[in-house]
Amino acid sequence: MPDLARRAAQSRLWTVCKQAGIASRISSFYWHAKLAAHLWSASATVGGHTIQFAADTRTEYQRVTSFVGERSVVESLLTDVRTSDVVYDVGANIGTHTCFVSKQLRDGIAVAFEPMPTNAVRLRHNLSVNAPASRWRVAELALSDEDGSGQLSVEGDDYGAGKHALSTNGDLSIDVRRGDSLINDGTYPPPDVLKVDVEGAELRVLRGLGDRLDDVRVVYAELHHDLSAAYDTSTEEIEQYLRDHGFSVERLNERSDAYHIRAVQE
Repeated sequence: MPDLARRAAQSRLWTVCKQAGIASRISSFYWHAKLAAHLWSASATVGGHTIQFAADTRTEYQRVTSFVGERSVVESLLTDVRTSDVVYDVGANIGTHTCFVSKQLRDGIAVAFEPMPTNAVRLRHNLSVNAPASRWRVAELALSDEDGSGQLSVEGDDYGAGKHALSTNGDLSIDVRRGDSLINDGTYPPPDVLKVDVEGAELRVLRGLGDRLDDVRVVYAELHHDLSAAYDTSTEEIEQYLRDHGFSVERLNERSDAYHIRAVQE
């Protein structure tokens, strides 16, 4: 079906539809029919775990079925997660990482940080239908290097939209906390495994853990070349920060604008 959709989009007829101004309506009808045929849901299997996700929008469906190119990252993450671990998923979106982690845990717990309200609603739903409530918690806030409030720049309000970022002139007021503050006040236990995808603000998350970062066993992070510059840092500085805290860093995959790393405490 993805190949069919691709071929249709490249066809001469589709070009005519765009020129006639009806392409968006046809696309909307196609996706409505496709999602309805799948009963507004989509499933995915990774590491022997099958997860059922709600999928009311094209964005959700594509995120679940394609993993936005991150299936290999989820597979690697699951090989590092032990059943008793505390796992922080910072920038959890609708749970394409957290749900698999929670499914694998037994005595451990996954803490999913997601400040965007629509995504947090869907995240709770997806977790609730796939893992016992004892294995996960959702924190509707952003982790950073300070405690207080902040602004979230919002790009789309569909479930699964994933380009939201902290900004000085954002669209939405949110709570912002340091990771070590939440640990020190007993809100959440300290993490053994950390996954971070926060559109360029990864270094702020790492700094906000303070000395607690030294006790993290494995860090997974998506590092963004251009987006990091918006936070006065660089991917090289983020990698070096991890090395300075005792981690060895390897790259898992790479795109033109970003790449994933796996950092292991030596």
